[in-house]
Amino acid sequence: MAANFWASTHGTHWLLNRQQLINSRKDDLKHINEHELTKVNIWFAKIITDLGKNLQVRQIIIATAITYFKRFYTKNSYRGTEPYLVAATCMYLACKIEESPHHIKTVISEMKKLTEGKGGFPYENQKVAEMEFYLMEELDFKMIVFHPYRALATLAQDLGTKNEDVQNAWWVLNDTYRTDMCLLYPPHVIAAAALYLPIALKDIREWFALLNITDIVQEIISLYELWTEYNEEKPQEILQRLLKK
Repeated sequence: MAANFWASTHGTHWLLNRQQLINSRKDDLKHINEHELTKVNIWFAKIITDLGKNLQVRQIIIATAITYFKRFYTKNSYRGTEPYLVAATCMYLACKIEESPHHIKTVISEMKKLTEGKGGFPYENQKVAEMEFYLMEELDFKMIVFHPYRALATLAQDLGTKNEDVQNAWWVLNDTYRTDMCLLYPPHVIAAAALYLPIALKDIREWFALLNITDIVQEIISLYELWTEYNEEKPQEILQRLLKK
């Protein structure tokens, strides 16, 4: 992995702008609106997170799997793919890349348990293995992902931030993976925004303002506002409309 984010494939190839995201979602937005698509994105981030917890993997692996999933859907539509298969494959591949491999049968078994009563997971080893190669191809074989957790630790140490505030910021970072932030912003800027939320000291606020993180903070707040009306049944109903061939 490149030591310098800006020299990595993440920094040179996988920082997108909002117009690119809008263009990548045109097909899906013919069938559901943007608000509903956001709920679908939250749903699959939750599916991947729950799968990771069932597999007892580290948070960094969950974050990598979600990032792969989001990168994949900058080139593909939900409408034209099998997102549950993509989600499971992203976890399987992330475990390998982050040097904590899980047997393909274990990933599939846990995915079947997780999706029971939610449409099920009919795929077996061969299908996931085939999807793995397709996923890597769609990601241009650029598998490096920089996450904001390390930047958070460095920033908190430099500022002498209280452990309680750092822990709160960590949870905020986990939640940002339910948004598009990992596609839009460098990890250190996301870390600064997450740390900003629980801190009230004026001098630190002024320092943070120099990083131009206002948009990111507002995006995190918008996520929590949407979450207040989120429930599991609604995304599944939206998916039925979106994936209906």
